Amino acid sequence: MYCFYSLTATTTSKAKTLSKSILILDDEYDIVTILKKSLSIAGFSVFGFTDPVLALEHFKSNSDKYEIVLIDVRMPQMNGIEFATHIRRISPIVKILMMSAFDMDDLNIQSSLQIAELLQKPFSPIALSKIISKYMAIA
Repeated sequence: MYCFYSLTATTTSKAKTLSKSILILDDEYDIVTILKKSLSIAGFSVFGFTDPVLALEHFKSNSDKYEIVLIDVRMPQMNGIEFATHIRRISPIVKILMMSAFDMDDLNIQSSLQIAELLQKPFSPIALSKIISKYMAIA
């Protein structure tokens, strides 16, 4: 059970500043580490968690700081759909992106939970950065 906190990696790009952060939740430590590092390098402020209960508690206290929540669908303690349901109750405006290495064609969750994007693992850091950029607000 790990929790990773970011070093506020907010960057400036052509006089535009990213105003909010990304929360990543995946039960696999290595995936959280890779995603966090690649998105931080791309200039995003990222907080990563492997424990959904810790991530949910953190989000409850800091929901106004997040623009995007990136969640793995399959996790042992609390699956991604349950986690997304809790997130949506706390914040109706945060953008939720879900990812999985498994087939997601049969998941009928995109409209009911207002999931912005379903991502099929594996994906490249560049592809993820482009998708995140599409949903990230610029101040």
